[in-house]
Parts: sequence; C-alpha cells; structure tokens
Amino acid sequence: MLHPSNLVHPPADTDDGSAQYRIKRSREVHVHADNLASWEQRYEQTSHGLFSGQVRELMDADIQVFEEEASCATSQHCRPWDGGVWLGLAVPEAPEGLRFMGRPVDGQQLMLASNGHPFDLQVPAGCGLYGVVLHRDRVIKHLQDVHHRDWPQAAHLAPSVQPLTVLQRLRLVGMLREVLRSLQAEPGVLRFDASRQALRDTLLTVLADTLAPDAVCDAAPPALRRRQDIVDRARELVMAHPDQPPRVEQLCVQLHVTRRTLQNCFQDVLGMSPANYLRTVRLNAVRRELCDATPHTTIADIAARWGFWHMGHFSQEYKALFGETPSQTRQHEAVC
Repeated sequence: MLHPSNLVHPPADTDDGSAQYRIKRSREVHVHADNLASWEQRYEQTSHGLFSGQVRELMDADIQVFEEEASCATSQHCRPWDGGVWLGLAVPEAPEGLRFMGRPVDGQQLMLASNGHPFDLQVPAGCGLYGVVLHRDRVIKHLQDVHHRDWPQAAHLAPSVQPLTVLQRLRLVGMLREVLRSLQAEPGVLRFDASRQALRDTLLTVLADTLAPDAVCDAAPPALRRRQDIVDRARELVMAHPDQPPRVEQLCVQLHVTRRTLQNCFQDVLGMSPANYLRTVRLNAVRRELCDATPHTTIADIAARWGFWHMGHFSQEYKALFGETPSQTRQHEAVC
C-alpha cells in the first residue's frame, strides 16, 4: 500500500537549471509504473498479452505534464508527489472500462486528487491518460489572482471528478497534445527561461479557465468509499504476507465481511472477482521477482513463494496473462 507518511518529493530541475522532456518506454508493467517521475505507484497487469508502455513527460520544477499509455489493462494504485494536485483526463473521449476509485469515468470528466489521498485507477488496454500535476499553492494563487476565487480544499483534495463541457475538453486536450508534441520536436526550447515561463503561463491559464471548484464532487459516494476501503485492506493483507497468501475465505474472516460482500466490493471497485484479483496480483509479483532475481534463484522457488504449488498450472496461467512463459521472461531479462 501507499502510505501518506512516505512523502515523495516534487520533480527537481536538472543541474543546469533547465527543465526536461523525456520519453520512457517499457515492456514490464512495474517498470512502466516507475517511469512516471516522483510518483509513488504500484501497477498490476490485468489483461492478457505482452506488455508495452510509454510515458511522455515534461518536468519543470513544480509542474509536471505527461501522457501515459499501455497495451494491456492495468490496475493502478497511485499517489503524486508531496504538495501536488493531479488532474487527469482520458485520451479517448469514450473509454470503455476506465474506473477512478471504482467509479466509471469518461472523457468528459476531469479526475482530480492530491498527494494526501492515494487513488485507484482501472485502465483498459490501449487507453491513454493525460496528466498534469501542479503544486497546490500555485493552483490556489493562480485562481485567486486571475479569477478572484479560492479553492481551499485543494490543500487536501480527496479523489474527485469535475464534468467538462465539450469546449473545455477540446481546449484542454488540444493544449496538452500541443505541449507534448511541440517539446518532442524541439526539446531545446526548455533551455530558455522565457520559453519555460511562457509555457507555464499557458498551462496555468487554460487550467484555471477549466477548473470549476463549485462543480467538483467526490469520485466515490460513501457506499463506494466503504467498498473501496475493504478492497484496500484486502490488498494490504495480500502484499504483507507473500509467503502465506490468503484465500478468499481467510480475507472474509480477517475483514469481517461475508463472501458475498467481498465479491460485491471487488466487482464494484475493480471490475473483477476477489479470486481473479488475488491470482493476478500474485502472478504480477512473480514476474517482478523474475526480473530482479539472481540466476541462482529458481522459477519454482519464486512461484512457490507466492503460493503456486502446481508448476504446470502456474506456467499456463503465467503465459495466459503475460503472453510468454516464465523462462522466457527470465531469458530476455538476463539478456538486457
């Protein structure tokens, strides 16, 4: 789990004072999660196939702009850097299966969260996300200076959504696309203070015109928040004891819920059954360890550590999810 006490710091400039534009690609879902600078995240691959992911990212002091996309569906648990307010938007206008804190969202909704409240995303295969992170003080000051209005809750913004008009979405998507494409073509403009300041001003102006504090509402109503809490606690139990992965029945006992309640919580929040989620988490954990393990650690040992005792069934499930066998994963990681 991600704990608010473990703060991650805002992006830092390079040594020469310039900003950075970077494109980072990966073929491992956990590497893809780490490619978003200064965030604390954990991703699991939840749909079948070989994984490939890409992050395009602008880093400039306390402003971060990025586009993230992946070939496979992912379950994401995320927290931006300390003091950061995240604004997220789906790249397709009508994504199928995108969930934010268990709530289906579409391209006409802006997602918001702060570092004080980790959030969950279920992102379907091929769905991209635009993201902007600004320091909360910068957001509040700009709203006050330009529009003479405040957003006091930005300091501790819980996961929220704001509906967008067609024009707001077009303007916001157009700006983010133009920023990232322009910097990809001419990253050298970031060496100049004047161009960086003009870029910041453009971002802040469009975002300030888009944000409507009065229209923001909680991403999850109370009933869904309670179900989200049960799923979070179940996830903690799974990750805390890899040598003794709990069964669904054990989770029910430890969480003091019925099997039906647990089933409904997972279905509503993650869109999958508890059993499928537990198996997916364990398979992703095995893959992470295969990528990092020494040659002396066997595949069977790693699989057994995560509760897989039948190697034939384990290999079949692993290949079905990741599109390759455990030994193939180990081989190409050794080559790299």
